[in-house]
Amino acid sequence: MRNLRLVQRIVTSGIIATTAAFGSFVVEVRAATFTLPIEAAAKATGVDVLRDRYGLDGTGITIGFISDSFDTAQTFDVSGNLDTYATNIADGYLSAGINVLQDFFNPESTNEGRAIAQILHAVAPQANLLFHTGVGGVDILSQGIEALASAGANIIIDDVGYVPQDIPDVPLDFVDLEPPNGPINQAIDAVFNQGISYFTEAGNDFPDFPIYGHANNPNALTVGAVYYGNSESYFNRRENVEIEQGQLQPFSSAGNPDLLKPDVVAPDGLPISFNLGGGSRTDINPGFFSFFGTSVSAPYTAAVAALLLQADPSATPTQIYNALRDTADSSVSGFDSRLGFGLIKGDRAIAALGVLQPQPVQEPGVTLALLYVGVIIAGLSLKRTPHRSKAIANPSLKLTLVHFSLRYLPKV
Repeated sequence: MRNLRLVQRIVTSGIIATTAAFGSFVVEVRAATFTLPIEAAAKATGVDVLRDRYGLDGTGITIGFISDSFDTAQTFDVSGNLDTYATNIADGYLSAGINVLQDFFNPESTNEGRAIAQILHAVAPQANLLFHTGVGGVDILSQGIEALASAGANIIIDDVGYVPQDIPDVPLDFVDLEPPNGPINQAIDAVFNQGISYFTEAGNDFPDFPIYGHANNPNALTVGAVYYGNSESYFNRRENVEIEQGQLQPFSSAGNPDLLKPDVVAPDGLPISFNLGGGSRTDINPGFFSFFGTSVSAPYTAAVAALLLQADPSATPTQIYNALRDTADSSVSGFDSRLGFGLIKGDRAIAALGVLQPQPVQEPGVTLALLYVGVIIAGLSLKRTPHRSKAIANPSLKLTLVHFSLRYLPKV
């Protein structure tokens, strides 16, 4: 074994990967490298498989995302230092070149768009990102959808919704403040027909009222929240209950009868670098703030879809949706009004799309059967890091703009 060389390489998630080389044949086992410590969520949803075994990172895919603001609020990291898009680039939480088509400048802004961007980047680090605010009324949101599509988005995600102030009296099947042909739904339908997948959140309103607005649009994939922070459990102060990893969040909204929403559920409680909206928790992902709510679950799912689309660029939105729904993991049989079809499983979804797993590369003249290679993987302690969100009233519209993160979950 004198010709066997072992080369250690430290990767950013704190794992040592060992490469074994013999002659001209090389085998390498790679650990998933994430820009944020999302290992628990990645393992639960098969993202580690998509990243490790398939080598997917979002290359060639453009994700458009809509929230309140991107980089107009003053935000701080866990050490009290100013946290901005520029510092996020320097720290590796975001890449340079995110295209901000329209931002929101207001004392009420929270930069939730940048928090969403960090989640997208952690799952699909090489995807191109485009941002447009959704604040200012239904026309701004619908125009944002159209603008992102025109700018080249393959996938669009929002965490914004407009609802009447007297929502308890609104019919359960209402969509988007108005009839189903309102501007937001028109925009979603238009981009869907262009081959663009659309993702939105279920909302954080259970049990007060069910899923509402354009989240009921059948051409959008609607996502509920399951806890997958890096602590095995956390205490939800609002509900006075301990929530364990893999458990449905008590606030994740239920769907309306016969509408089959939400479609799926995905992780929340994930780490971001800054205190979003103030009062975010730091006890769940040490060194970071924790981001809760379906505002996290929807972009996480959109980023998984980006990996699937990279693997199969010809996949249509319907094929992406069906792959995620049909392979989701659920504790109940069939559809559930809060779990949808279950927790997304990227490793199963890619198989449902018919994408074959890449085979090990072997150079000519070398017989794999004659080679015995030992591979050592050692774990290092990880730097962990935590967060939450907000609502903005628009009296002139007599509507309420909602972000579906933890602003609606006080004392979580």
